[in-house]
Amino acid sequence: MSSYETLRHLRVEKIRGRRHRAALVIALLLVAVASGCRNDMHDQPKYIALRESTFFKDGVSARPLEKGTIPRGYLRDDTYFWTGKVSAGANGGSTGARGGQNGSTTNERGDSVSGEAGSRSQSANPSSASQNAGGIAAGASGAAGETDGNVFPYPVTKEMVDRGQERFQIFCSMCHGLTGYGDGMIVRRGYKRPPSYHTDDLRAKPVGHYFDAITNGWGSMPSYAEQIPPQDRWAIIAYIRALQLSQQGAAATSTSNQPVGGGQEARMPTPVRQGQP
Repeated sequence: MSSYETLRHLRVEKIRGRRHRAALVIALLLVAVASGCRNDMHDQPKYIALRESTFFKDGVSARPLEKGTIPRGYLRDDTYFWTGKVSAGANGGSTGARGGQNGSTTNERGDSVSGEAGSRSQSANPSSASQNAGGIAAGASGAAGETDGNVFPYPVTKEMVDRGQERFQIFCSMCHGLTGYGDGMIVRRGYKRPPSYHTDDLRAKPVGHYFDAITNGWGSMPSYAEQIPPQDRWAIIAYIRALQLSQQGAAATSTSNQPVGGGQEARMPTPVRQGQP
């Protein structure tokens, strides 16, 4: 073998050695990467719903809530806002109020509202005789020692009434009609007719009565507690009061169930509000 061939052979062997080392390094890198791609994140210790647990003494993986746990936004610290009920014989300044210091209050989301919004507004009930000096009217009794309140938990505003009109048309008008005479579309097709809002009896009902009816149902009317949150229930009641005020001077008698003006929808006035003294 000549010296040229020897040098050429050595060069080829050197190149092969480099390739082998590079392949070995790549193989080692692939092994290292593969070792980090295990299924630990996928197969991590966890419990599928209702699977038995060997960790807890009772063998139950789905743990009960700690005592006193309340979901965010569901702290029912204002009984009147959530029920429309007040303690029988209580005055308007001590029961069911949403007020804090300096007339401040909180809405359902917990936002602080001050000034005029810090005092509870009086109900826009056309029958003022149903309100007593403390702002609470005697209504139908709920639980022992409770009665329907007759004030809104916060001042009635145009935005509130507008919201109530929207919710009323969605959830209530199919039975009660757009103007509250009980001539809704499904009533015209055979469903039991509800009473007109424009009778003396329902005009005199406190606002807590309407809140209770929406929450728990009344007669053939089912509960709408799942569909309508409390804040929207109060808005609907404010709009019902507006409907009643709009028809108070109409020529129809208190026992009439027919719309005034050939079935035309009544124009909605701004509800009367009176601040708590």
